[in-house]
Amino acid sequence: MKLKKFFDNFEEVVGATLFVIMFGVLVAQILARQVFNSPLIWSEELAILLFVYIGMLGVSAGIKYRQHVMIDFLYSKFSPKGTKVAHTIIQGIVFVSLVVVIYIGIKLFQRKMIFQLIALKISAGWMYASLPLITGLMLFRFINVCLEDYREGKFIFAPKKQFQKVKEGE
Repeated sequence: MKLKKFFDNFEEVVGATLFVIMFGVLVAQILARQVFNSPLIWSEELAILLFVYIGMLGVSAGIKYRQHVMIDFLYSKFSPKGTKVAHTIIQGIVFVSLVVVIYIGIKLFQRKMIFQLIALKISAGWMYASLPLITGLMLFRFINVCLEDYREGKFIFAPKKQFQKVKEGE
C-alpha cells in the first residue's frame, strides 16, 4: 500500500525533494560566492539539471490533476455529441504528441550521451533523459485520465453497458 501511495504522489514527492535540493544548492552557491569569495563551480549546472526535472514533473502532475489547458469556451459552444467528438480528437492529438516526444527524446538522449557537463563531470545525456523518462510518466498519467474519461462517457465511442453498471455500483 505504501508503494501505491508513493507512486500516486510520485511527481509531488520527487519534485518537492528535487526542489529542496536545488534550493539548498543555490543557497550554498550564494554563501560560497558572497561570504567565502569562492564560488561552487558545479552549482549552476546542477541547479539547471534539477530545474529541468522539476519542470517536467510539474507537467506530469498537471496531466494527472487535469490542470492542462483545455479550451472550455469552445466546448460550451458544442452540442453534447460535438463535445465528445472534440474531446476525442484533442485527446488523440495529445496522445500522439506524447508518443512523438518520447521518440524524439530517446534520439536526443542518445546523441547527447557523448557530451559532458563540464563542471559536474557527467554525461549531458542525463539532462536530456528527462524528456523520454518523464514524458513516459506523462503518457501513463494521460492514459489513466483517458480511462476515467472513457468510463464517464466523454469520448465519441461509449463504454459497454456492463462496464457502466460496474462503475455505477461502486
